[in-house]
Amino acid sequence: MKAPWMLLFEAWAVQKLLRSPAFNSMVQKAYRKINGLPPMGPDNGHGRTGPSAFDHFRTEVKNQFRELTWQKKPPRN
Repeated sequence: MKAPWMLLFEAWAVQKLLRSPAFNSMVQKAYRKINGLPPMGPDNGHGRTGPSAFDHFRTEVKNQFRELTWQKKPPRN
């Protein structure tokens, strides 16, 4: 059986490790590699796999503008 102070130290060490940014980064890299996901680097759009919300917005504005400019005006009487 472990001494009570050893259990407290173990709990403290585990908590410290789980809150560590370096540990979380390492776990995230391993998870992405195991599951075949793209890396989270800035050269890869921080791991995004599809278009952003801004890309959708820009495409929608382009389509609406295109429809607006190509509409035929009714003839004047």
